[in-house]
Amino acid sequence: MQGDELSPGIRKIRLAIVSKGKGKSGGARVITYTICASESEGRVYLVDVYDKSDFSTVSVSILKKIISEQGIL
Repeated sequence: MQGDELSPGIRKIRLAIVSKGKGKSGGARVITYTICASESEGRVYLVDVYDKSDFSTVSVSILKKIISEQGIL
C-alpha cells in the first residue's frame, strides 16, 4: 500500500504538484480510508485532498469525524 498509515485503515499519500516545483514535500496530500473484507476484496474511500501550503497537517480525529459523517466508519 502507498503512503503513511496515520491510523488503522487511514493513509496519507504525498503527491508532487509540478507547477509548484517543490516535489512531494510541498505538494498535495491525499487521505484514503481502506476497508479489507478479505484478502481478495476490499474498498478504498477518498476522504480528503489538500495542498500542504493550505494545511500543514490534518489531525486523525478530524479525519475520523469526516469518515464517520460520510457513514463509512
